[in-house]
Amino acid sequence: MEILIVDDNKDICQLIESILLSEGYNVESCFNPLQFSEIIKQTQPKLIITDLLMSGYDGRTLTREIKENAETQHIKIIMMSAHPDAKKLSEKAGVDDFLTKPFEIDDLVTKVENLLK
Repeated sequence: MEILIVDDNKDICQLIESILLSEGYNVESCFNPLQFSEIIKQTQPKLIITDLLMSGYDGRTLTREIKENAETQHIKIIMMSAHPDAKKLSEKAGVDDFLTKPFEIDDLVTKVENLLK
């Protein structure tokens, strides 16, 4: 699998999944952020797209867990959020790129393409 979408909002996951599937990417969604680490072990994605704020979990924590683990630190991460300080918070967490919500489809696709080159 190339891309894993981790967001507690099922509609957002399905929207992004549909967009990226139509672009020819192999995509899977995780609606329960607490299950992401098990899915990563099974599927080994090249890219994770996640939300900054999720119920019961934080995208910054997810990013730190991935980037601090030698087995997963190579995985690229795009963080997304509508929070006004989200870009700064995401950069501090160590993400590879940031997407402001609501996002343009072209912006999403371009960021994915750039990180998967």
